[in-house]
This record gives sequence, C-alpha cells and structure tokens, in this order.
Amino acid sequence: MSRAEQILKDKEVIGIIIGLSGKLFLSLSLAFFTFFVAKTNFELIVVSSFGFATAAVFYFLIKLVRKRKFVMLVGILSVMVDTFIVATLPFIWYNSVGGDLIPRTYLLKTYTQYIIAGTLAINTITLQPIYPILYSFGVVLGQAGLLYYAQMDPRFKDTDNFLDALLGNAVHVNSYIMNMVVISILGFSLAYVAYRIRKVVIEAAENEVKADQLSRYFSPNVVKEIADKNQDFSELKGKLQKVAILFCDIIGFTKLSEQLGPERTLELLSEYHEIMIQIVFNNRGTLDKYIGDGMLIVFGTPNASEDDSIRALKTGIEMEKKMAIWNEERLGKGLTVVQHRMGLHFGEVLVGNIGARSRLEYTVIGDTVNVASRIEGLGKELGKKFLITDAFREQVSTLNLDSIKLNDLGLQNLKGKSQPIKVFSVDIL
Repeated sequence: MSRAEQILKDKEVIGIIIGLSGKLFLSLSLAFFTFFVAKTNFELIVVSSFGFATAAVFYFLIKLVRKRKFVMLVGILSVMVDTFIVATLPFIWYNSVGGDLIPRTYLLKTYTQYIIAGTLAINTITLQPIYPILYSFGVVLGQAGLLYYAQMDPRFKDTDNFLDALLGNAVHVNSYIMNMVVISILGFSLAYVAYRIRKVVIEAAENEVKADQLSRYFSPNVVKEIADKNQDFSELKGKLQKVAILFCDIIGFTKLSEQLGPERTLELLSEYHEIMIQIVFNNRGTLDKYIGDGMLIVFGTPNASEDDSIRALKTGIEMEKKMAIWNEERLGKGLTVVQHRMGLHFGEVLVGNIGARSRLEYTVIGDTVNVASRIEGLGKELGKKFLITDAFREQVSTLNLDSIKLNDLGLQNLKGKSQPIKVFSVDIL
C-alpha cells in the first residue's frame, strides 16, 4: 500500500468512526426520548430496547474500525443496520398504537423520512460513495415493500388531497412515491459528493506525500517552487544543465567509528548531517544523496539559477564555521573533535530520474560529479580541507571574497582524468 493510499485509508477510518458515532448518538437519543413521548408501555419497552441494542451494535463496530479490522465490511454492515432500523421502526410504532386494529396506512405516516435524510448525510462522511448509494437503494426497496404491504389492507385508502392525507387515514400515494424518488436522487447526489471529496482527499494525500518526500532533499522554498510549477518527479526522464556540486566527507571516519562503536557512530552521523543539511537548505541547496558519512550536495536542481555557485560557496563557508562551533560544544562535553573535507566543482550534468520505474532516484550524473568527488578526495593528499576547481572559481569571480582567501595549488592530476585540473584551496579569514 502506497503512502497516499494509507493516508486515504486513515481518512476513511476517521470518517466511518465519525459516522458510526453519529448513528450511536441517534440510537441513544431515540431510546432516551422514547421515555418522554411513548404512549404505551409496549412502545416504551420495545423502542427504547431497540435504540439501546442498535447503539450497542454501533459501539462494537466502532471498536472494530479503531483496530483497523474489516473496515470495508464494517461500513457495509453499518449500512445494513441503518436500513434495518428504518424498515423496522414503522412496524414497532404501528404495533404500539394497536397493530391490525388500525389501518396499515399508519405505516406510511411515521417520521422515518427525517431519520433517512440524517443517516444519508452521515454515510457521506465516510468518503465511500458506495455507502449512500447502498443505503438509498435499500431504503427505497424497504419503502416500496412497506407501500405494497399497506395496500394489501382492505382498509387502505388513496387520496389526491394532501389535507386528507395529512389529517385522515388516507395516503397520497403519488407523494409517497415521489419521496422515494427524492431519496434515490439524494442518495446518488451525496454519493457524488463523497466521490468528489474522496478525489480531493486523494490529491491532497498525494501532494502531502510528494511534499514530504521532496522536503527530504530540497529546501522548503524549492519544494514550494516545484509545487507551484507542478513539476512531475515520477517519470523516467532527465535533462542536461549546469550545476554546482559540493562533496563533503568526515576526515578519518573509519578510525573514528572504531573508537565510538556502532550506536555512538550513528548518533554522531545523525547530528552532523542534521546540522549541515540545515545550512544546505538555508542556501536552497539539494541533498542528492548520502554516501556513507559523506554527502553529495547540488545547487541548481531542479532549476538552475545564476547564483548557484555563489550559494554553494556560501554553504561551504558556513559549514566550516558551523563545524568550528560544533567542535567547541563537543569539547565542552568531553567528546571527540570532528573535521570534514569539501570539494566544489561547476559544470554540466544530467539531471533526472534513474533506475527502474518501481524504484526511481532523482539524481545528477556525469563527469562534473566525478570531478567534484575526486577534488574532495584530493584534499586528503594535499592536506587541505576545502578545495574548489578553477571552473568553480570563475563562477564566483564577481563575489566579494574578503571573508576568504584562495590559494592557487596549480594543476593537479585526478584519478580517471587524462588532463590535469587547476585547483584552489579556500582559507576562511
């Protein structure tokens, strides 16, 4: 089950619980008010017992739904109980006033229409269009059966006079049939309303899932930009664009993890990633992926900007400064100091989804990514923690660099590259 489907199911469960709670309240109200309006002991005992019994059934169904058991079955059972109630109540009231001693037209003059309308509305809350349709269908069949049963009585009277139908023993059959038509129309109308609400909930759930997934990789304002442009990240496709790449890695992580052990190592990584990712997101960067203890950060996805490299450099500087502050806090707690290396490069990459359709990953691939990774690794050989390429430097040449110092390290050979690349180290002033 997908996350969106799970969210929808949760909404359905909540709707069914609310609906059952409303029906439980109506059943208890029926039982309670019978004590004040009942005209005979028979009506008092039967109607109140009937109300309490149906309330108990609804309570049991609520307990089942809360355990996420037989949700659809509970919904259908609830509709069947609703139909049973409106089919049974007229006979209970009929027998309470004398039964066959009076004409059966009485069966068609009870107040079940109000119960039917209220129950139809409650069944719409479940977000399942099938419930109001089933209920209206069952009610119409029951009302038709009631009319047929009443017409079997020799005392049955039909009239076209509404006043006679209201005050006398006659029934306005056309009006009664029209009520059944109205119930049918109301049932299908509310089913359509439930369908529309359900569709909106599905769309909202899917958007919620997408936003949650995107927020793990993109900064909040980038997520909003994606949502506003309605970009689709579910297709297997890509595009070429220029981006700034930042690779970072914890220095001596293997040795550090041996000293700390598994649990403390995971705690360290979690805290480190949490601190650094917040800086990345603040600068509208994208977390492409975690690579062990390191991270691949991209500036320029999903949409490139003129200041991608500037934001990447600012991110690197802020990460270095934050690392110093974090280490002061760690020393104060008697913990080990942690250092990291960074490598930044600028160039063209292929941006998009890769993998199988069942497991897509939104990422960047290309030589630019490989160079950035090699530059970060080069820092170990050169004893430098912050390196950038000449291609990257050109992108930030217009930036006021008073807060940093660039040191020309000349041309450097990178593993897997036939041509050397000019590299600079960054010192924060």
